[in-house]
Amino acid sequence: MIRFDNLPPEVMQAMCTPMHRILAPPPNRTHSSSKSPYPTPPNSSSPSPISPSTLPPSSNASLFLGSLSAIEDPSVLRQNRISVIVQVIDAPWVPPLDEKEFSCYKIPVLDATSVDLAPYLESVCAFIEGSLRSGRGVLVHCQQGVSRSTSIVIAYLIRYKLMSYDQAFEFVLKRRPCAQPNSGFVVALREWENVCRQQRNSSRASPMQSIPKPVRPEHPRRFTS
Repeated sequence: MIRFDNLPPEVMQAMCTPMHRILAPPPNRTHSSSKSPYPTPPNSSSPSPISPSTLPPSSNASLFLGSLSAIEDPSVLRQNRISVIVQVIDAPWVPPLDEKEFSCYKIPVLDATSVDLAPYLESVCAFIEGSLRSGRGVLVHCQQGVSRSTSIVIAYLIRYKLMSYDQAFEFVLKRRPCAQPNSGFVVALREWENVCRQQRNSSRASPMQSIPKPVRPEHPRRFTS
């Protein structure tokens, strides 16, 4: 339960803002920059053979994080080139969207410390990455855009941008100041960070082994009218 008393003004303002852009489309460049826009992976004394994923320069896809109110006006989604919605919510009052226009992937969980996010992370992160790489803007939302959706975006940054939990959380917090995963999700995300690091270390030890491509879920869940 979120307490609204004594919240800093910037947090209150963020909570009243339907969504924030977390990752913007890459700039069109003829020459690659030597400086990465993402933090350096933790505990890496030498360059990792796995680089942070980068989107095609021609892509207009952005990653957004927001609340339920972000999907109430489809015209706003269109203006921001959003056609993929990841819904981290279990509630009967979620408004339906046109399934011909929007692809919806739902994770039906409550914002509770007892909820286990681990079974969802690999699949949803791969789904987000695949959508962005195909040029489709993605919005990840929950009820208030504070805990559940923030946790999924952080998981994506850990998996595909090679951030630690702390780096990913700070990255998101600077863009949506009300972001705050619950304590149970924080534990799951730190464990997820360890899993991803172990995978990278394993790939480092076996450089000839091919890295499996992310697989889109077989049955993404969609809204029905």
